[in-house]
Amino acid sequence: MSEQRVVKLREKINSNSTGTSAPKSKKPQFNLKKLIRPIIIVVLVLIVLYAVLASSLFKINKIEIVGNQTIDSEDVKSQVSAIITGSSISQNIIFVPSSDIEKQLKKDNYQVADVKISKIPFSTIKVTITEQKPSILWKSGNNLSIITENGRGFIGEPNDELKSNLPTVEDLSNLPVKEGDKVVSQEFVKFVNDMYTTLPQNGVEIVGAQIEETTTEITVITKDGYRIRFDTTRPFSEQLSDLNAVLDSLKQQGKKPTQYIDLRINAKVFYK
Repeated sequence: MSEQRVVKLREKINSNSTGTSAPKSKKPQFNLKKLIRPIIIVVLVLIVLYAVLASSLFKINKIEIVGNQTIDSEDVKSQVSAIITGSSISQNIIFVPSSDIEKQLKKDNYQVADVKISKIPFSTIKVTITEQKPSILWKSGNNLSIITENGRGFIGEPNDELKSNLPTVEDLSNLPVKEGDKVVSQEFVKFVNDMYTTLPQNGVEIVGAQIEETTTEITVITKDGYRIRFDTTRPFSEQLSDLNAVLDSLKQQGKKPTQYIDLRINAKVFYK
C-alpha cells in the first residue's frame, strides 16, 4: 500500500509541473477619456489667469495716501507710481509688490517710520504712513533743531510745545544740522529720553545736557550745580544704579557732590 501512495504522489507532482503556463499580461491601453478632464481644468485656469492679468478691472488707477503730516502726498504718489509701472504685472492690484513699496518709501523718506499697503477692490491701493516722531531737541550755536526717533534732523523749527516737552542736548562743537541728516544714533536718542525721564524720578533735577566732540559721552548739568558724566554706549540702567549708590553713600556721610560724578568707566565711579 505504501508503494502505491508514493507512486500516486509522484504522479500528482508531475501533473502539476507539466501544467499550462500563466497567461501573458496584456499591454496597457491609452485611455484618452481619463486625460480630457485634467486638460479642461488646466485650460480653464489659464483662461481665468489671462483674464485677470489682462482685465482693466484689476488695474490700479487710484493711489490713496493717509497718515502723512510733513511728507507731501503727491511726492509719495509719484514714488509709488514709479514702482508699480515698472511692469504690467505690478500694475495689477492682485500682484502689486507691497513689500517693495514699503521698503522704498522708508529708504527715500527719512520721516517715515512705518508704511502699510492696503488693497481696496478692485483698483485702489491705500498707503498708510506713520511718520517719525520728534524725540529730542538739538542746540547747535544759536540754532535749535528737531531730532527724530531714528536720530535724523527733522523739517521745521520746534514750537513752544516741543520746547517744553522734549529734552534738549547742546552740541558744544556747534556743528550745523540739516534736514534729513543723520545726527545721532537711535540708541543715543533713547538714552537721552531715558535719562531725562528717570533722573528726576530719582531726585536729580536736570538743568541741561551737553556733548563735546562725540556722542558716546554726555554730561548732565544738575540743579544742585554738579555735573554727571555718562557713557551713552552702556545701558543707562547700570549707570543709574552706580549713581544712586554714590548719592546714598554721600548722603549717609552728610555730604553732597560739589563738582562732578563720573560714571563713564564700567564698575568704577569717580566723584568730587
